[in-house]
Amino acid sequence: MSRMSCHGLLTCTAMLFACLPVSAADIEVGKAAVAQMCSECHRPADWNGETQAALGSLIRDIVSGKVPHRKKTFKLTDQEIENIAAYWTSGRK
Repeated sequence: MSRMSCHGLLTCTAMLFACLPVSAADIEVGKAAVAQMCSECHRPADWNGETQAALGSLIRDIVSGKVPHRKKTFKLTDQEIENIAAYWTSGRK
């Protein structure tokens, strides 16, 4: 395979992976994270009517500093955010 063909193949492969969604959220992992970081101040009723996507977006804004959090700052991965949002919106409290 020529050098140009390898580069094109690698570029296409990288683009394909960049388009893939974050792996499925794990509600049980989210539950453990909530118990460790969130449940001191927040209750399940705080998120009634919230969608997983909206809550995930809010958490991302908190992590990035766009939305201030009164207690602490967080460093969370996209997967951790999805897990937490999935747990809070799952109805399995």
